[in-house]
Amino acid sequence: MKISKFEVVGLFDLYNHKLDFNGNKKISPESEQASVIMIFGRNGIGKTTILRMIEGLMTLDFDTFRNSKFKFACLSFSNGHKISVEPKFDETTTNLSHMFVTYKELTVRLHPKTKGSLTTEDKEQETAFVKEYNKDLDKFSFEFIDTERLIRKNIREEMLIEEASLKGKTIRKQKSEPNKYLVEKVKSFVRDSQINFSNYFTRTEPELFDRIISNLENKQQIQDKDLLERVNTISKSEKEYKIDQLGLAKEKWDKKKLTDTIKDSKTDQNKLTIIASYLEVLESRNNERMSLAERLLTFERLLNEFFLDKVISINSDGFTITSTNRSQDVLNESQLSTGEYHLLYLTVLALCTKVKGTVIAIDEPEMSMHIGWQRKLVQTLVQVSSKASPQMIFATHSPDIATNFSNSLITEDYATKN
Repeated sequence: MKISKFEVVGLFDLYNHKLDFNGNKKISPESEQASVIMIFGRNGIGKTTILRMIEGLMTLDFDTFRNSKFKFACLSFSNGHKISVEPKFDETTTNLSHMFVTYKELTVRLHPKTKGSLTTEDKEQETAFVKEYNKDLDKFSFEFIDTERLIRKNIREEMLIEEASLKGKTIRKQKSEPNKYLVEKVKSFVRDSQINFSNYFTRTEPELFDRIISNLENKQQIQDKDLLERVNTISKSEKEYKIDQLGLAKEKWDKKKLTDTIKDSKTDQNKLTIIASYLEVLESRNNERMSLAERLLTFERLLNEFFLDKVISINSDGFTITSTNRSQDVLNESQLSTGEYHLLYLTVLALCTKVKGTVIAIDEPEMSMHIGWQRKLVQTLVQVSSKASPQMIFATHSPDIATNFSNSLITEDYATKN
């Protein structure tokens, strides 16, 4: 299931906005690439509010709707279901009296000022609503990035020593620990994706027993030389994809024993069939490792195309940032510039994307970035999230970030005054 459309009517009593997430013809529904939507336009038409409304509907947090002027908002999913919000106003005071939120056949009245239902009588309906909605969106992952807040947070973290004047004295506060949030995030992704591969990639591993039975029932002539070549291919890929350097777990199999068994069984088709079935499973697991390694190496390569005086290296501890200066200093995240940290943060987010049902919404991703970085940013995030096919929504003032995705660019033409 994916997001298919978003609509808000009467935003700020001025605009009707529609976003069609199926409008990107460049990427087919079967593609393993991300789908990209650009919200582009002048200040004041509600780009950030749209992202916050989508976030609110995805997470059932309706504070943005309580604090915004609008007449109706609706988020549609690819399975045909919709969640909508409609405010109701007091006829005497024109103040918000409550909001109707509807999903499928369920409707609940929400309080105009505080979280939760309007009355205690509505509480039971609210509980049923939340349970049904969360059940349907159980595998959805949504993350909203407010770039301005992210940058402000990073600037504060960059201040290793803070000085303040208190009663004529200077107070110095030392930063406690180097920032390792992103390093730990990558480390957790590598660990978790090897345990729960299907959370991040399309899984194709065949069941060993099923493969053996199928291959025995549908016998084909198997050559021992072909099996030996397949064994060597699996072995070579571990070096080619830097499995040890990346800290990925290797398959527990004995290459020499398997090779000897194949050679000893070259005249026994039944044994060769069973060995071929076992190899299919080994190859499938090896393909999983290669998919993970490929995403990690793509992350490493693309980031190093951005950085000129630093090198990013993936390893078993997440990643390392090394200066290219004479002493090759190892840096932590808090020592990066604002723009560098911002780029690293977004790229790590794309790297850790789960397969299907992931939505990443970023407000003004170009902030603090050189124009050259802006032009490469979106394509980089798409490539790094390879084989996860997330939906990415960008609200921007800069057409430069839409390079290579101009057919996803939505201009002010989609915003019409009532």
